[in-house]
Amino acid sequence: ASMFSQFKNFLCPSCFVIILSLQVSVPAAETATTIFKNGKVITLDSQSRIVEAIAMRGGKILAVGTNSEVMQFKGDLTKVVSLNGKTVIPGLIESHVHALRAARGELMQPHQELNSVGEVQDWIRAKVKEIPKGRWISVPRTDITRLKERRHPTPAELDAACTTHPVHLNAARKDVLNTMGFELLGIRNEKDKLAGARIIFDAKGKPLMMAGGGGAIRKLIPRRSVSPEATRAALKKLHGIYNSVGITSILERGSGVSEYREYELLKENKELTVRMTMTIRQQVRSAKAVEEFTEKLGLVTGDGDDWVRVGPLKISVDGGIHWGNTRLSEPYGEKRRQFYVLEDANYQGDLFYSRELMETVFEAGQKLGWQMCCHATGDGSVNEILTALENVNQRLPIKGRRFCITHAYFPSQESVKRSKALGVCYDTQTFLFYRDAEAINQVYGVNWVDRFMGLKTFVDGGVPVAINSDHMNGFDPNRSMNAFNPFLALYIAVSRRDIEGNVFGAHQKLSREQALRCMTIDAAYISFEEKVKGTLEPGKLADLVVLDRDYLTCPENEIRKIRPLLTVVDGQVVFEAAKSSDK
Repeated sequence: ASMFSQFKNFLCPSCFVIILSLQVSVPAAETATTIFKNGKVITLDSQSRIVEAIAMRGGKILAVGTNSEVMQFKGDLTKVVSLNGKTVIPGLIESHVHALRAARGELMQPHQELNSVGEVQDWIRAKVKEIPKGRWISVPRTDITRLKERRHPTPAELDAACTTHPVHLNAARKDVLNTMGFELLGIRNEKDKLAGARIIFDAKGKPLMMAGGGGAIRKLIPRRSVSPEATRAALKKLHGIYNSVGITSILERGSGVSEYREYELLKENKELTVRMTMTIRQQVRSAKAVEEFTEKLGLVTGDGDDWVRVGPLKISVDGGIHWGNTRLSEPYGEKRRQFYVLEDANYQGDLFYSRELMETVFEAGQKLGWQMCCHATGDGSVNEILTALENVNQRLPIKGRRFCITHAYFPSQESVKRSKALGVCYDTQTFLFYRDAEAINQVYGVNWVDRFMGLKTFVDGGVPVAINSDHMNGFDPNRSMNAFNPFLALYIAVSRRDIEGNVFGAHQKLSREQALRCMTIDAAYISFEEKVKGTLEPGKLADLVVLDRDYLTCPENEIRKIRPLLTVVDGQVVFEAAKSSDK
């Protein structure tokens, strides 16, 4: 069906009018398929122009400008749509998701956001009614930074919810089980041991939680599997939800070649409604390993097309703030060790690669034509990566390679200055600020929360930074594990407010245009795609979103409430609010 074959249903009929009047002839090769006019089109071009109209043809933008300028491209068959003042923005680029993983996970166990021990207990009680007696109940991922109590539930609290099934909850690299769960592992008192595990007991000698030993738990819990067909269907559904919130491109931020092939299959079957750039994750630990892995893959950064592309090769250098092993520039100290239940008084977090090993891997990857990417959450790991890159740079210039660090929660002016000199760019997650800022304030301190997700530090330092979600579980745009509603992300970047409405580090606020650039042109830049997407300019891909209110002028609190009326990818409608609400 053509883009507007059922246009009478499009959005609200009172707001939009189709004009099918004829116009003096224009050469057919230059006529538009569709023209949007009478709008507020935020181009985000180098002049930050806001124009009235945009013309599209063959999946590309043909022209932007005043109504009269753009209407020159109208032909006999051009569909002309009056936007009646509605705002248009470039298609949003969600530059850090694990969509395939989320699709598979939702089939195995739908994600549920749990915000307190009481909610965890209620969820377990509901599961008891549907799971046969004696079968394991695994609680969905729940981070202690997001629980009201800011701690792990106790076995007694899990027992209060269920004694008929073994129950398992994992948070901050610790496993908490109910009494039945611990008994099935053979742990009843302080005399009992489990290979590879540190078991923490309470004052009465009863097990409280364990660090390590996850393999023993996994052996007891049967692993569910789902078919490729079911996963594919769930992934297409998730892509549709992405479209409904204005997302037109995604970066899968840590997958393998089999996942890349899944996307190629969707593309071949013309079932893709988002463009996808794949980050290939592999913990390569030598130059030879990089060479062998690349040869086996048969892929390199830039392979593919505008629908399915190969992005960087990624390694993980440290842990995370939720897990209690983010690599900091200082020891954790008493408060952080207590919060994460850690022993070592000198602990600074994990560093999975030495500086020398990073140099080896980065250099090998660069020589083979890969863009490289690192997972690094703490300031300590970022500093180590930058030193390794500075050393590599003396032998092999890296500035044009757009090395990308993902997460980097605690930027400093010094690290940003070093990054600018090396051409390093970043992607980071405002939703974590929304959910975790209060916990960071309590556990890390005010100096840390003020630069937590320090977007303005990056922007002022001239370092490209993309805002994204790290979405990994759940299908709800606002209540997933790392919610992926871009307008919520933009609201957080502009307001620096957390979920309770508190402001931390007000000096880190971005302007509305700066924030939008972080989800469009800057996000395109980090994957070498800024010439084809990220702004609304002639020759670029026709990916755009029509909004229900004006992003630039609506009250700040309403930014998170913005809803797309229409999402267009490649000049084709992939989401219409009116049709969606009729279902």
